[in-house]
Amino acid sequence: MKALNAHFDGRYVVLDEPTVLKPNAKVKVIPLEATGDSDELTCDFANLSQPAFQKIWDNPLDADYDKL
Repeated sequence: MKALNAHFDGRYVVLDEPTVLKPNAKVKVIPLEATGDSDELTCDFANLSQPAFQKIWDNPLDADYDKL
């Protein structure tokens, strides 16, 4: 997954940077609130992903790295 910057021109969502997407590629558009900030959205997604990362990294095989 990768984040792409875009804006809404009143009619279409327009990407702000060139990218290569396959025809009919599915995308999710998450509009930032008028007072919102993309850094805030990034933090929100990071917080939502913490339980998944905790589950992945909290295992016996990873315990050896805790001793370094």
